[in-house]
Amino acid sequence: NVRQEGGPFRSLEDFISRMPEREINKRTVENLIKAGAMDCFGYHRSELLAAYEGIMECVYSSRRKNLEGQMGMFAMVEEESCTIEIPSLPELSKGELMLMEKETTGIYLSGHPMDDYRASLKNTMVIPIGTLMEEDSPYEDNQFVTVAGVISSVKNKTTRNNSMMSYVVLEDDTAGIEMLVFAKTLEQFGNMLQENKVCVILGKVTIREDKEPQLIVNRVWDIRDYDPSAVADRPGASKVQKAGTVYLRLATMDEKLFGKVRAILNMFPGERGVVLYFADTKVR
Repeated sequence: NVRQEGGPFRSLEDFISRMPEREINKRTVENLIKAGAMDCFGYHRSELLAAYEGIMECVYSSRRKNLEGQMGMFAMVEEESCTIEIPSLPELSKGELMLMEKETTGIYLSGHPMDDYRASLKNTMVIPIGTLMEEDSPYEDNQFVTVAGVISSVKNKTTRNNSMMSYVVLEDDTAGIEMLVFAKTLEQFGNMLQENKVCVILGKVTIREDKEPQLIVNRVWDIRDYDPSAVADRPGASKVQKAGTVYLRLATMDEKLFGKVRAILNMFPGERGVVLYFADTKVR
């Protein structure tokens, strides 16, 4: 292990100089920078991305000259002193950094795109996607719900009757859910259904025994334009959503669902009262 033998890497140049050329290439170094693995060197990722190709070319050029005998006895000293000045640049935005992390590792590392919106969604009807995906989810088939998250993929498909539909995956920091967008809704909101876009979605839950829950999309908002009253006043909204007090019946205080319900209520207190009724003790 190169790091165990020579100690921690001191700089990007030190890392490139000590690593065997067969084990790294430009794409590898670029991805390490994007993922934040080079943050320890004290530079912005924007600065390292601007400098890494020049540093690699300089180090490898010196190494080749040394191997070909075109340099003198101080070849290694010359290679170590082969430096490229790293420019001073402003850092990329938080959103750009997180997108790079997702691109290279598959997950967000330094935060989540929903971080900036949790406060504005706190007292709305938006629910965590994770609560829809649990086996003992309190939501029922054909129930309308509102979720918010980042669109991670969009796949278009032509149906048997030659109309277009889309399969869209929406993710928040609790889970992801596949959404079905049929022709009429796609025509109205398709321009908003783009990868990496942060949206609020109103849709109808579909629950089947042989597959994970899905959401049939009814309406889409850019999260910055979301108006909670548009959901509350929607025709056909559930009585539970409009009621002054929400009543939930649980079998016992000892069941696992009670802990999950309590956690959700603590995270999303809302503006209406909630009464829990326990069937075994008839206590509420």
